[in-house]
Amino acid sequence: MTASQGSFPIMIKQLMKKQPRQPEAPAEVSFADRIRAARKEAEEFIEAKVDELKARPEGQTLPRDWLAMNLRALNGGHCNCRVALSLLEKETKNG
Repeated sequence: MTASQGSFPIMIKQLMKKQPRQPEAPAEVSFADRIRAARKEAEEFIEAKVDELKARPEGQTLPRDWLAMNLRALNGGHCNCRVALSLLEKETKNG
């Protein structure tokens, strides 16, 4: 074994120590995580609308669950995103 062959592992270790570490790139949000976030936002939007209905005089005597069920039935069914989009569309039409 020659001197250069014997020092090769040492040189690799030294080079690895000298190289500055690159900062880790922030983890990208996956498509599934973005969908989950959108669903959660849609659900929160629907709950806010139910709260608005419950605050009205005609909604105070009705159960909150009934208001939520009725709101969903009139605006797209069980899909949070579809209901939220329907509610937003109605808001923009009413100005």
